[in-house]
Amino acid sequence: MNIKLRFGVITVFSSFMTISACGGGGDSGSADTTTSRSTTGPITAFGSVYVNGNRYDTDNADIYIEDEVADESDLRTGMMVTVVEDDNGHAASISHDDDLEGIVTAVDVAASTIDVMGYTVTVTNETIFESDVASITDVTMIQPGHIIEVSGYSSGMGAITATRIEVEALDLASYLADHDEGIEVKGVVMNHSESTSEFDIGTMTVNYADAILSDLPNGIDNDIYVEVKSTLGLDDNNVLIASKVEQEDDGSIGHEGYEDDEYEFSGIIMAIGADTITVNSEVVMITDETEIENDGQGPLAVGDEVEVEAYFDDNGNLIAHEIEREESESEHVEFHDTIDTIVSSDTNIGTITLMDGTMIMVNNDTLMHDSRDNDMVADTHFNLSDLMSGDYIEVYAIDNGDGTYTAVKIEREDMVMAQPA
Repeated sequence: MNIKLRFGVITVFSSFMTISACGGGGDSGSADTTTSRSTTGPITAFGSVYVNGNRYDTDNADIYIEDEVADESDLRTGMMVTVVEDDNGHAASISHDDDLEGIVTAVDVAASTIDVMGYTVTVTNETIFESDVASITDVTMIQPGHIIEVSGYSSGMGAITATRIEVEALDLASYLADHDEGIEVKGVVMNHSESTSEFDIGTMTVNYADAILSDLPNGIDNDIYVEVKSTLGLDDNNVLIASKVEQEDDGSIGHEGYEDDEYEFSGIIMAIGADTITVNSEVVMITDETEIENDGQGPLAVGDEVEVEAYFDDNGNLIAHEIEREESESEHVEFHDTIDTIVSSDTNIGTITLMDGTMIMVNNDTLMHDSRDNDMVADTHFNLSDLMSGDYIEVYAIDNGDGTYTAVKIEREDMVMAQPA
């Protein structure tokens, strides 16, 4: 068994400013009395689409990426998506918007963080890494000036725990050759100054003096959620020169829903109140009826990764049915070995026995990623049924205490490159 530390797998979290509840778009007076169910989380596997442990049939699903019609083939593991269910529990629509596509300004390998245009991006064992630049083959090779796309659990105010990082280009000039709309960042407007035409997103200042302003019915103001695009990048003072500023949806950061709509999502606890927790950017109310699964780890805490099942009340508040805390990264054990045998009972459910006899349990929550190099032609839509005896894999898993392990993440690798030092 090989256990190693790569890019500082111990994640460091800070306390973040609590984001005020935005009401989630609730509207008890709406004429629409049909309730809906939606789920937000990272894609963990394919063969249909797996999100938050749920397998969604996609035969009739509409796919959207950045509000544009797309194909299911455009989706990738680690992308944060929102799935809206139909009456049969199948996917009616799947939508993905990245949180950030911008210039790396600093990298701290020891702290597992990458600074990107005002956001501190935390890298974990579960972060999916891919690269469109042949010379960058590992997350530790990312350097200031590189352009990366990030999807993950975002506070909207300067912190993202990455579920997926993709290197887009070595620098802004080469990126703009294929992306004429420029780099982009989404976040909550802070410290707005109309006199200087500037505001902050996270720790980055944005200058919008020459920008196109779009879908801003009340103009730019503090606390609204916007998308900023830039073709000029950062000036000498690290100020982002905006080419376009657009309000996102109704300007509120939270998920929208009507009374009794159900919403399931996963994320990181950013703040804790007397009877609320803020997960990513969602304020969730906890009641006497909320079931909390702590797995013996004590009270919920800032930095915990959780999965929340909630519903909207008649005031537009999110009320938690159930909060389940995920195992911490400190409990992950890492294996590198060749597969001996595979036994499966479903597309992504079964067991893998490694050559050393270790038994790995795979379920619908397991992240499945094919990270072989270009010579091996990686499979972008990957699941347990694609693995076979003789494949070399990296596994992050939880010790079940009975001699078996449950896989949190499985990556198929090129054996030559994957040999541990």
